Amino acid sequence: MRFLGIDYGKKRIGTAMSDKEGQMAFPYAIIENNAEKFRAIGKICENEGISKIIMGLPKNLKGKETEMTKEIQEFGRRLYEEIGLKVIFQDEILSTKEAIRLQGRHKKIDASAAALILDSYLKK
Repeated sequence: MRFLGIDYGKKRIGTAMSDKEGQMAFPYAIIENNAEKFRAIGKICENEGISKIIMGLPKNLKGKETEMTKEIQEFGRRLYEEIGLKVIFQDEILSTKEAIRLQGRHKKIDASAAALILDSYLKK
């Protein structure tokens, strides 16, 4: 069972993928957050045999929802409608900052953040 992890951002969407056994997560690609995003994610899911999508759901440091939380929930709902795969929301807090701390800033940091989100889901 292969999973796709998503770190949603207003400009870019980081993606990560699990191995075929669903045990390890790896950074995959960066998708521009534009009108083509659903098609691009759908193509990844189809080409890679994805069975579920795991999306990071941010909350503030007190565990409360934010404006971004609502935007991501709406994106997840639309993603399910467009692609037809189950979308599971995974609590994430400061995943991008953690990815930067671990690896330094680089062009694919959003994909690294998606891998951290997916990894936290896989380790449940």
